[in-house]
Amino acid sequence: MIKARVSAIITAYNSEAFIAEAINSVLKQSFTVDEIVVVDDGSTDGTCAVVAEFASQGIRLVQQHNVGAGGARNRGIRETSGEYIAFLDADDQWLENKTLLQASYLSTHPEVGLVSGFARWWNVAKNTVRIFGKAPRDMNKLRREILVRNVLGNPSMLMLRRSVLAEVGLFNENIRWGQDWELWIRMVERYDVAVIPEPVTIYRWHKDNLSQIPSWERLQSYWNVSLNAIKKSKPAWQRVWLLSRSWSNFTYHRAGYAMRYAYPRWLQVWYAGTAFLVYPFEMTREKLGALVRSLLGDYIYRNGKRAIRSRLQARGPE
Repeated sequence: MIKARVSAIITAYNSEAFIAEAINSVLKQSFTVDEIVVVDDGSTDGTCAVVAEFASQGIRLVQQHNVGAGGARNRGIRETSGEYIAFLDADDQWLENKTLLQASYLSTHPEVGLVSGFARWWNVAKNTVRIFGKAPRDMNKLRREILVRNVLGNPSMLMLRRSVLAEVGLFNENIRWGQDWELWIRMVERYDVAVIPEPVTIYRWHKDNLSQIPSWERLQSYWNVSLNAIKKSKPAWQRVWLLSRSWSNFTYHRAGYAMRYAYPRWLQVWYAGTAFLVYPFEMTREKLGALVRSLLGDYIYRNGKRAIRSRLQARGPE
């Protein structure tokens, strides 16, 4: 039986088109949360008017000047009182069993400070869905892996204990992108965490979070989070290995952006080649494919793949 109170914190910024779906996904949970607070982070559209329509259903609106996602979540933490805290970005949705699964897990695993889950990654433009997430098998490996990449996911995917935040601190508001990942790293240093191996959230990937310059800046911010965490990690001997993995990973994604937005060919080759040479032991096929694509050019690469695929299909099984 779940005895702890659960607080839901929805953060919104110019989310008029999505906020109602987000709120309804919380209201429809199979395990009812105890309080729902929407923190509007300085929206200039009709977000607040939409939220106001839910006031009779117990939804409380908190408005503030725009300070960013980390500051909005921190405000929500201060405005709520539940022992368990679950976040939701306004353009995401919870699946109906999220709070039941995660609150039950925390109640039966007192050593766990945070529990995440998988996400249904919805590409709105292509109308495709894939499942994102990986359940850790070993906490020591997870403590290393989270220094390289955010293996716990975004805030909409998880639930945590308020008591843990009292010890490790809140979101770092000075970090523009990746402040959630940086907090997870601090939490994992002191507490066990868990990932429930089934989807709990719908993550909406849409045009407003695909712009070129913010994507590049986000990547740099994420790299800084990883770099700073690795520099402080112990034992010290593993830092070079972790930095190689992290640098290769982020440079691979830089190569992808460079090709997507038609950066100069030499820059595409530089990023793709660096990603492969620095650490070719992870995502080997993907990194090699990026290098070949950068060398050949996007047109030749795509048409070459199409021709090879057609020829293989024409030959059929031998």
